[in-house]
Amino acid sequence: MKVIRISLAVAALTMAASGYRLLSALAEGSGASLSTQTWNIQYSPGMPAHPTAVEGGWYFDFPAPNCGGADVCSVHYVTTPVRMSLTTSGHVNAVFQVTTTGTPVFNYQLNWDNTCDYPAHVRFYLQRKGDDLSGQGEYEFYRWFSNEVAYELAAGSASLTASLTPDQWTSVFGKKGDYDSTAKAGFVQALQNLANVGFVFGGGCFYGHGVNVSGGTARFTLLQYSIE
Repeated sequence: MKVIRISLAVAALTMAASGYRLLSALAEGSGASLSTQTWNIQYSPGMPAHPTAVEGGWYFDFPAPNCGGADVCSVHYVTTPVRMSLTTSGHVNAVFQVTTTGTPVFNYQLNWDNTCDYPAHVRFYLQRKGDDLSGQGEYEFYRWFSNEVAYELAAGSASLTASLTPDQWTSVFGKKGDYDSTAKAGFVQALQNLANVGFVFGGGCFYGHGVNVSGGTARFTLLQYSIE
């Protein structure tokens, strides 16, 4: 898949002209959608708090498994805070690269209960304001993950677009947004009250339970991210 590299300045002009709202945690007047300080690496042992700036975007390196203690190093969520209200007619878009050295294996079976056979992927993530991370009661429909639109982790480039329609997103316990009327209402309410957006990394039974690498190195570089 061909990827067009563009600088942040050009990206800002291009997206503004096409009606995209750049995501920079709504930093007033900045327009720097890929500012590293507004992107957070969360719930990820052995990882820095933020990605590293690079010309045209930012990157992080997947960790090796050993953190030097009880924890297993892994990257799980990479997100940026927003305050926006969207509708199901919108889209989320990203352009990124995965570069490797050696022959890395992307490990995802990091927990005893992750017994499913499904390769490590990166996919889009949406989180509603006020989430307590329990997934219980109404909070079952506060976190959403793109289901069909995802990239299997390997060396290469990708340009992903996911429609903000309920059938394209899965809730924290595996219900698609069109599963029933309650799920659909929860998805629509999440879009109307967004607090964080970004990516999750995982495989097997879980979309966001972490990935690390062994047998080589791997880097994830984000070049473009937008939502409309």
